[in-house]
Amino acid sequence: MTVRIGFAGAGGVAVTHLLNLLRLQDAEVVAIHDVDSDRIAACVRRVNGQQDLGARSGDDTRRLRPKAYTDYRAMIAEAGLNALYICTPPSVRGAIEMAAIEEDVALCVEKPVALRLDIAREIAGAIRDRNLVSSVCYQVRYSEAVVDAHKALGARPVAMGLGFMLGGVPSAPWWRVHAQSGGQIVEQATHAVDLMRAFMGEVVRVYGAGALRVHGEMPGFDIHDTGASVLHFASGAVGTLVTTSVLGGGSTAGFPTGLHLFAADYRVEVWGGTLKVVTPDRTDEYRYRASPMLALDTDFVDAVKRRDPARVRTPYGDALRTLAVTLALDESARTGKVTDVPRV
Repeated sequence: MTVRIGFAGAGGVAVTHLLNLLRLQDAEVVAIHDVDSDRIAACVRRVNGQQDLGARSGDDTRRLRPKAYTDYRAMIAEAGLNALYICTPPSVRGAIEMAAIEEDVALCVEKPVALRLDIAREIAGAIRDRNLVSSVCYQVRYSEAVVDAHKALGARPVAMGLGFMLGGVPSAPWWRVHAQSGGQIVEQATHAVDLMRAFMGEVVRVYGAGALRVHGEMPGFDIHDTGASVLHFASGAVGTLVTTSVLGGGSTAGFPTGLHLFAADYRVEVWGGTLKVVTPDRTDEYRYRASPMLALDTDFVDAVKRRDPARVRTPYGDALRTLAVTLALDESARTGKVTDVPRV
C-alpha cells in the first residue's frame, strides 16, 4: 500500500516533513493546501531544489509533484487521501481536522494542536470514536537520546525536573501575537513540557510568571519574552520551566535547552541529539545523529499503512494533555495566580 498524503499549510515546517516523506517509498504526497497559492509553489520549489542539491550524478531523485489547493474541502473531497499533515498556524485549527476525520483520514498535526482546549477535546474525541491513526509532532520523544535516557533512569523515581526553552524570536510574524500563537510556552516550550510529562507523569497544578523585557518595541509583539514557572506533578515531584526569546541567534543562544532530571545521586540531561548521565562515580556523555523528525514521519506512515494507532509514540489524545498544561501555564503567568491543570 502506498500512503496518499496531503498537507494543510505550506510553510517552513512543511518543508522538513516533505523532504522526509520523499525518502519513504511507501509515501506519496499528492496534494498541498494553503490559502496562498504562491506559498505552495514556493514550498514545492524549495523541496525540489533541495532534492536536486542532494542528488548524486545518476540518481533517480524523487521530486514533489502535488496538486495545489486553496480550498481544503476540495482537497479532502478529491485527492483520495489516506493521511493529512496539519502544518497551519495553531490559531486556525479545528475545521480542517474535523473535515478530514469525517472522511477517515489519518492526521499528523504540528504542535500545539490548538489554542483552545474545547477545540482540541472535540478533535481528540472524534479521532478516538473512529479509531484513527494520529500523531502530533513532539519529535523529541523519537530522539535516541530520549530513548536512552529512559533506559538510564530505569525505575528510579524522578524528584525534580528542570526544563529550558531559551532562544530568539522565530521568523513567522504570527508567532509574536498571542491570539495567533498562544505565546512561547504554548507554541514552543510545549516540547519541554511534553518531555517532562514523558519522564515525570501528569501535571496537576502550575504557577507561572512572565515579563516583556526586551521586545516591547517590536511591531505586534504582545507575548512574554521571558518566563519562569513551577509545575506540581501528581507523583509529588516538582519541576521548573524557564523560557526566553531574547537571545537572538549565534553563540548567545547556546545555553543548554532541554530537560535535566534529578533522582537520588543521579542526574540526566537530555535534549535532541545529546545525553549526559551523571552519577557519584562518573559522567557519561553521548551524541546522536539520527533525525527524530524522520523517525516520527516514518512511524506515522507505517502506522497508517498498517491501520494501527498504537504504532505512534505521540498520539493526539496524549498531546491534548500537554496542551492543557501549557494553557494553564500561560494563564498563570498572565493572571499571577496558581492554576489547576484541567483534566482531559
